[in-house]
Amino acid sequence: MGHILGTLGGLLVGLIILAGAGSGMYLAFSKANVATTEENLVLLRMQTQQFFAGTNYDGLSNEVALAAGVIPSAFLRNNVPTNAWGGAITLTPDTETGTFTITLEQVPKSECAQLARFQPDSWKSIKVGSAEVDTTQAESATTACSGDTNTLIFEAR
Repeated sequence: MGHILGTLGGLLVGLIILAGAGSGMYLAFSKANVATTEENLVLLRMQTQQFFAGTNYDGLSNEVALAAGVIPSAFLRNNVPTNAWGGAITLTPDTETGTFTITLEQVPKSECAQLARFQPDSWKSIKVGSAEVDTTQAESATTACSGDTNTLIFEAR
């Protein structure tokens, strides 16, 4: 009986260690997904701006961006613009203001808050859903990213 309890105790300790490692692994993947997304957001913004240089982004769409090769490969799954969490990525022009938006759907709460404060001086605005984020206030991002998954909208100049 003592041997069985010792074995069960060892299994329990092993499960606790694995559970702790699992949450650490999730955190590592989460940070990697955010870093990859940030890197590719910059690349997507810059390549789109270069491709449409001197225009008001009239005609910008996912299809045009795909054909022009401006969408980074890390943002493509089966040739469909997709973020690290499996959500859609959509490029949309605003020809009246001469800007365009990059929309990321299905971004988890903690990752959303980090991305909502990413390079605030590089964007005309950052929204979570319809709420504009005050990038000078950390709590603005955490308040806006209240859903389990969120939609981030980056408006590029």
